[in-house]
Amino acid sequence: MKYKNTLAIYKSLLIVAAATLLILPARANAAMRVAASFYPLAHFAKQAGGSLTNVETIIPAGIEPHEFDPAPKDIRRIYASKVFIFNGAGIDLWAEKIAPDLEKKGVLTVNATSGITLLTTHGQADPHVWVDPVLAQKEVEIIRNSFIKADPKNEQAYRTNAEAYLDKLRVLDGKFRDGLKSCATRKIVTSHGAFTYLAARYNLETLVLSGLSPSEEPSPRRLGEAVKTARAQGIRYIFFESLVSPKIADTVAREIGAATLVLNPLEGLTPADAVAGRDYVSIMEDNLKNLRIALSCQ
Repeated sequence: MKYKNTLAIYKSLLIVAAATLLILPARANAAMRVAASFYPLAHFAKQAGGSLTNVETIIPAGIEPHEFDPAPKDIRRIYASKVFIFNGAGIDLWAEKIAPDLEKKGVLTVNATSGITLLTTHGQADPHVWVDPVLAQKEVEIIRNSFIKADPKNEQAYRTNAEAYLDKLRVLDGKFRDGLKSCATRKIVTSHGAFTYLAARYNLETLVLSGLSPSEEPSPRRLGEAVKTARAQGIRYIFFESLVSPKIADTVAREIGAATLVLNPLEGLTPADAVAGRDYVSIMEDNLKNLRIALSCQ
C-alpha cells in the first residue's frame, strides 16, 4: 500500500488544528460531537449514539478510503470532536498518525479493531473486519463502550441503542449462514482483498486479483495466473466493487467467458447509495443475493 503522507505534513496539520481549538465556540447541552474516519464506523456510531451524538464522516461518499489524505479542514473537524473513531490496521493510516496528539488535546480516540485478531492477505494485516457481520458487532461494542466512557451519564441509552442494532447484525449473520449453507461451489473471485473475514466466517475460498488496496494493479503474470486458475475452477462470475473501476474484473471475465457482479466491501457509500438511503445492512443483504447467484446456492 502506498501512502503519500509525510511527517512534516502532519505536523503542519496538527498546528493548524490546535490553533483552531482556541477559536471554536462552546455549545452547551449539544449532542456529543463524534468524528469517524469512514462510512462503516460512522454508521455504527450513529446507531449506538442515536440523538445523543452528532456524527461526522471524514471521508465523503464516493471516495475510496485506502489512500485518502485529509485536508486541514478535515483535521479541524476531528480536533473539534469529543470522540474520534478510526479503523486502524493500515486502511486509515493518517488517523493512526494523529491519534496520539488528539489524545493529548483531550479527544477520546477509538481504534475500532483494537482487540480483534487480524487476518493477513498477501502478508499484510487485513483491515476489512467490518465486512464480517460478527466482527461488525464487535466494532459496534467497542464504539458503544467509548461513548459510555466519554459520556457516562447516558450509559443506558448507549447500551439500549447499540443492542437494538446488534440484534439487526445478528439477524444479518443468520441470513448469511442460512443463505450460504448449501451451494454448488464455495469459490469466489474478487477484484481486491476485502473479503478475507467474510470468507473465513462463512467457509468460502477467495481468489484475489489485486491486493488489499483496489488501487494496486496486478502484474501481467499474476493476472494471467488468476485467469488460468479461474478458468480451471469453472468460475462463472467475477466480483467487482462500486467505488473503483471494474476494469480488472471485466478483463478476467472476458478471458474466461464469465459474467460480473457487485460485491460491495462497504468502504464507503456511492452518492446514489446515500441519496437512496441505503446502509450497511441493506448493502450486505445485496451482497448475499449476489453471492448466492455466483455460488449457485439453494
